[in-house]
Amino acid sequence: MENTVTKKNINKNWLEMIILISLFNFLFLGSEYLFDNMIAKVANPSKVVIAQSYVLGASVVGFVLYPIIKKILDNKTGIKNTKNIAVSLAIVLGCFCVWKFSHSDSYNVILMCGCLLFIILGAFGSTVFYFTAINYGNSKYLGKTIGFAYGFGLLIQFVSNNLIKSNNLESVSIVVLWVAAIIIVQKISGKSNSDDRCDNAVKEKGGLKNNYVMVILLIAIVVLMANVFTTLDNVVTLFHADGTFDVGQYPRLFLAVSGIAAGILFDIKKGRFMYIIMYCITLLSTICILTIVSGGAFLTGLVVFYLSAGFFAVFFTTAFVKISLKMENTRLWAGMGRAVNNLMAVLMGSWSLKLYSTENVLLITVLSLVLFVAISVLIFLYTMKNIQINRAEIIENNWDNLTNSEKETNSTNETDKLQMFSENFSLTKREKEVLEALLNSDDSVQNIAAGLYISRAALYRHISNINKKTDTNSRVGLIKFYYTWTENTI
Repeated sequence: MENTVTKKNINKNWLEMIILISLFNFLFLGSEYLFDNMIAKVANPSKVVIAQSYVLGASVVGFVLYPIIKKILDNKTGIKNTKNIAVSLAIVLGCFCVWKFSHSDSYNVILMCGCLLFIILGAFGSTVFYFTAINYGNSKYLGKTIGFAYGFGLLIQFVSNNLIKSNNLESVSIVVLWVAAIIIVQKISGKSNSDDRCDNAVKEKGGLKNNYVMVILLIAIVVLMANVFTTLDNVVTLFHADGTFDVGQYPRLFLAVSGIAAGILFDIKKGRFMYIIMYCITLLSTICILTIVSGGAFLTGLVVFYLSAGFFAVFFTTAFVKISLKMENTRLWAGMGRAVNNLMAVLMGSWSLKLYSTENVLLITVLSLVLFVAISVLIFLYTMKNIQINRAEIIENNWDNLTNSEKETNSTNETDKLQMFSENFSLTKREKEVLEALLNSDDSVQNIAAGLYISRAALYRHISNINKKTDTNSRVGLIKFYYTWTENTI
């Protein structure tokens, strides 16, 4: 009976989180769509794209401000109800900005209110992804949580775009759902013992130096991918602004479908195939760019873009939510994926339009291929580094499972331990050298063999002999066995 209740609570909490992320996605994308429509009434298509890049840049400020605001509020212990005051202020300012820019004919007023709104939405998004991280960052359902929420958020936007034809009603729907989202995040905040979870996550994982290397590689991957997707998004926005095509229509459903599909696929084998999938998606997006600039059917390019963009959005969100638990400031890093993507939209806004307007197919093709190669290299480096860290965590977990006496034995000088291990399993001098090389190097078998001045076949033969003597089945199994072995192991 107790298990049934617990399971129901887990399902309820998971559904609650999906609804919250869905609302954020709708609020962000819906507000962007409404902003584009309003600014298009007072500006030409090129200025619409530039204005859109400004509000996306403002959202980056919000994403970064959230941990600072949280720290300030926590320090204001002498002021009563600081949290309630901040929440009320966010609601009022958000509602005011939506109402103001949806009822103005001034370019500057629309732009300023849009920027302020997106600063607030950025801070709210950072809050949402922070709670996603502490509740589902290590869950096997993280991809599905983010993917389903992204898809459902887009479905809400699609329904809103096609059923609500009045800007007034559209702004009212955004305001109502904005208040609802604030209420839900307050409810989740009350349930989550967030600070303890974050501290424990960092203490358990450790290795912050390696984690920062991973974050730098991840940022580089998202930056380069964002160059591709931002260029495509700006071209689509340009077509939307000049009335060629309404991006809120049926092809946008492909974006929702791809987001849901991405969430399901990214959870396979705990995300093992996520980067391989994104490699394929990047290739698809590169083909999409080449299709559009070479004069291909815009609708075909749009569908391919939406199928790719959903995967990209779920990818950068999932990747940063997951890695944020290993960082010192989870609040800062949980929403960094969206922040980096939006920052690139700012930096690429005018440049991508200029590049597209040149109609230089050869130049665009060369740049697209260079980007694709660079992304491929970074994905490879990230994957290799991830394997190395996972291997270290396996060894660390094995170490944590040892008794104190075993740890004391394992703390003996490594040279002495290697000697004892070799004697215990009757390893030859050459086998001992091979084992030492395996323990101290992450190089390929070919490089290790070259370092020992033996052939690759000879190295494999020595490893096979050591496996037989130690009753292990592989190189990784041998290394794991060595680090958990003590002199008293039977």
